[in-house]
Amino acid sequence: MNTIEGFLFDIYNIEEQVYVWVLDKENKPQLFLDTFYPEIYLDGPRILLEKVVKRILFYNALKEKPVWVSRRHFYSNKTVRVLKVVISKPSVMRKILHKLYAFYGQMDIYHTDIEVPTGYSYDRKIFPLAKVKIEYENINNFNRVHKIYTDDDIDACEYEVPKLKIMELSLKYNHRLGLNHRNPLKIKIAERDYELTFQNPKESILELNRILLREDPDVILSTFGDQVIFPTLFSYAQTVRIPIKLDRDETALHTRQIIRKGTSFNTYGAMIYRAPSYPLLGRWHIDRANSFVFKEAELRGIMELSRISRLPMQRMARASTGTALTAIETDVALQKDYLVPWQKSKVEDPKTFYDLLRIDKGGLIFQPDTTTGIVFENMAQLDFAQMYPTIMVLHNLSPETVLCECCKEEEVINRVPGAGYPICNKRKGVVSIALEKLLSRRKYYKERKKVTSGEEYEFADAKQNSLKWMLVTSFGYLGYRNAKFGRIESHESVTAFGREILLAAKEKAEDAGFYLSHAITDCIFIQRPDSSPISETKLLELCDAITRETNITMAIEGIYKWLVYPPSKIDPLLPVSNRYFGKFENGEIKMRGLAARRKDTPGFVKNMQLELLDIMRGADTIAELKNLHSEMHSTFLSWREKLESGNVPWKDLLLRKTIGKSIDEYTVENASFLSLQELEKYHMSVEPGEKIRYIVIKEKHPDKSKRYLPEEMARLTLRSEFCNYDSDYYTCQLWDAFQEIWENFAPVGYFRFTPSRQMLFEF
Repeated sequence: MNTIEGFLFDIYNIEEQVYVWVLDKENKPQLFLDTFYPEIYLDGPRILLEKVVKRILFYNALKEKPVWVSRRHFYSNKTVRVLKVVISKPSVMRKILHKLYAFYGQMDIYHTDIEVPTGYSYDRKIFPLAKVKIEYENINNFNRVHKIYTDDDIDACEYEVPKLKIMELSLKYNHRLGLNHRNPLKIKIAERDYELTFQNPKESILELNRILLREDPDVILSTFGDQVIFPTLFSYAQTVRIPIKLDRDETALHTRQIIRKGTSFNTYGAMIYRAPSYPLLGRWHIDRANSFVFKEAELRGIMELSRISRLPMQRMARASTGTALTAIETDVALQKDYLVPWQKSKVEDPKTFYDLLRIDKGGLIFQPDTTTGIVFENMAQLDFAQMYPTIMVLHNLSPETVLCECCKEEEVINRVPGAGYPICNKRKGVVSIALEKLLSRRKYYKERKKVTSGEEYEFADAKQNSLKWMLVTSFGYLGYRNAKFGRIESHESVTAFGREILLAAKEKAEDAGFYLSHAITDCIFIQRPDSSPISETKLLELCDAITRETNITMAIEGIYKWLVYPPSKIDPLLPVSNRYFGKFENGEIKMRGLAARRKDTPGFVKNMQLELLDIMRGADTIAELKNLHSEMHSTFLSWREKLESGNVPWKDLLLRKTIGKSIDEYTVENASFLSLQELEKYHMSVEPGEKIRYIVIKEKHPDKSKRYLPEEMARLTLRSEFCNYDSDYYTCQLWDAFQEIWENFAPVGYFRFTPSRQMLFEF
């Protein structure tokens, strides 16, 4: 028997065969093989149980004779007898899962959607990047695992990670131009750069193989790798019949299907596009453009979430933070010996129309009070720290604890305010336990940021940022219709407690002599009734009082020298709850909802607004702001004159839009439709949920094909960084961005007309 120690690098399976990659003490990759047979549990009428078992037998996927066992039911917390079925072919699990809807409401099936690598990690009590020890035998030139274990603590916040060799892949130009001789593949590793043109695909594939064998990277970090680069590379490799060496594992009999089209789905009213997935065997492939976690927290953030969720790195990179949270909750449920449902099995309890009006509400918002104006001096903003996740932990809100089945007969029990739902007092909820760990970890990393610098600071920031997004989505997943650990009554309970807590904060602030100007779910804006300066000491005392009252930490976000609530563009008399900007005492400008924060604003317009805000930073009072009008006016003129000169690079004028539907579904010939039409002429398709960028050439041109120029067309047709653009259109964009922040300080009538040269010079 041999023994090896190292970092658990990757886990994947082909049927029951599990492939385990370890980076040893010299950082060399080593491959080990193990077997794992997943277990599922069935509960229901005997005739249905027999049907399911017969179907598994039909696929020749039954490892052993099913047996009756006792397990804890997730919702009732009682021990129940269920049929344990061991699956010999894990691929059959997907076929079974697709048939489960036929049994919905007739029988319960548990543990069916736990993926094999994650189930293996649960079973062996290991996790990605853990320091593992493997006892193994070499049988027929394969290292067979006898035992794998770790002394590493999954809850540890300080942990070592291996030194990884990273290769970067990207296209020279826009990804919609494809990978070809006009748009070469750029490769970067260490200080070395390569460029492959694919004018001769065979030679380029051979050269890529030579680079991969010579460099042997642990990680391939691509940009649009899943969507364009990898499917094209595999397609070229099949055409020239040369195996491509992207996979490190050459032992697995694995046929990769080339998929070019991703999936589009709607979430919270927005279309999202997800590219197909191209993970590698024995080597990580992470696509920057196809990974939300990477965009927010880069590689360290993915490592953090992969460790604590037990999801393999490549799976975590492409998964949502909600998927990682569900994996953590599943881990907690398995540790508590619960039967894990394949999806949410508790439907919403019937409610009267009155109950819906009374209970089914969101977070509490006090619209900005603009009765005395929309510009204020000496305003303070106080924020609750991670309000909703903390509520779920403090009040034990989880799908099995709200309206629990084990406390129905209890006389004294905690109840949800306003709704009256009983909350279990006999057990801690799975969601509450999982979130408590995440809150503790994030608090630790935020404290580390205060006492570290350089690389340590960056690592702590990346890790806390990845946890932040998991905590942000935790509340939404509690009410998501397909969430494994979700229940609408639990979701309603969180907002019910949130409303009570915000009201408590409001009352404490008013008792301390402050006036509430505005509140949004988990933060309040307060000032003295006479707008006099606010003492930080008094605010700290107020925060302590609110924290003691609510058991949720309230902290000072900042004290504004001045704060503006821009009115609605539709109705100037109405404020907008999520649009405001102001200057803190330390000189920092905070803004929400402005053009400079929106992703669809052209860079040229965004930069102008930022420069104007920087000028406003020099003023401490409303009077001082008004005295800046001459400087603001001349600054706007200089930006407009540059625009009219035609010397603005076209890249700074790109507008970004999310495509909400396929081109055939458009009924109006708007900018998105016309841009898609132009792209189609060059056989460039855009899926719903993808982003496009375009330049406005002449918005009112009689020939609609000449109104907008997509970014891809600009790269193909323009030989310089400048182009003809619609100066009037972009001037209006500048004017709107200027007006958004300055209309409350400009002379009366200044913004009454269009931004013509004659009108502007009158001021």
